Amino acid sequence: MQICTDGLIIAQMDIGDCDKLVTVLTRKFGVIRAFVKGAKNIRNKNFAGTQIFCYSDFNIYKGRNKYIINESSIKKSFWKLRSNIEKLALAQYFCELILNLVGESNNTESILRLMLNSLYYISEDKLSNPTIKSIFEMRILAISGYMPDLVVCNKCSSFKNNDMYFVPSMACLLCHKCYKKVDATGFKLKPAVLFAIRHTVYSEFNKMFCFEILNDSQKELSNITEAYIQHCIERSIKTLDFYKQVAIS
Repeated sequence: MQICTDGLIIAQMDIGDCDKLVTVLTRKFGVIRAFVKGAKNIRNKNFAGTQIFCYSDFNIYKGRNKYIINESSIKKSFWKLRSNIEKLALAQYFCELILNLVGESNNTESILRLMLNSLYYISEDKLSNPTIKSIFEMRILAISGYMPDLVVCNKCSSFKNNDMYFVPSMACLLCHKCYKKVDATGFKLKPAVLFAIRHTVYSEFNKMFCFEILNDSQKELSNITEAYIQHCIERSIKTLDFYKQVAIS
């Protein structure tokens, strides 16, 4: 069976002297792993289209137990990511989140769109890396079924901008009064951070990257979105640790 799809290479592994096993975030078939024969040879027709962070059109043979990429045609290459270790580390972190949250046979059109736009903003310096990181973290969780309730206090429906806490374990906002009644760890939100975290989840897609946040508030936002990621995935994320190391240096 042949399938045609566009997709982004988010991981690769050498197989023998000539072949590769690549992981592709496709538009309609979820995340799939496919063999590419001879792709390590620079003269191979699939050499360019199956490089890491390449967005390509693929003609794929689907067998009973494996996929094989027969043809690839590159649409966009994010080569600029390779020239900056911090950008590369952030992109690899996004890939690991996808691998943890997305399976095969899922319709991943919205996640592919999110990833492509995020890589574009990283590679072209359109927004600060920490801001892109927080947007991606919250948006992919929302798309994957972990959308938090950020509209009003989950207990009393209060909307006070200077009296709100985000509680990752409850995936919701609580006002100060209600927060004191629960046995859970939360983050007190400044108005700017509350606006930002709501924006990451609820904004229209074409406006998602259209906001700015000051450094101090961005650090708070980053701590919050990381805490929610850790709660939802329930495991350590090595690429996040590496990104934080290179971002600090």
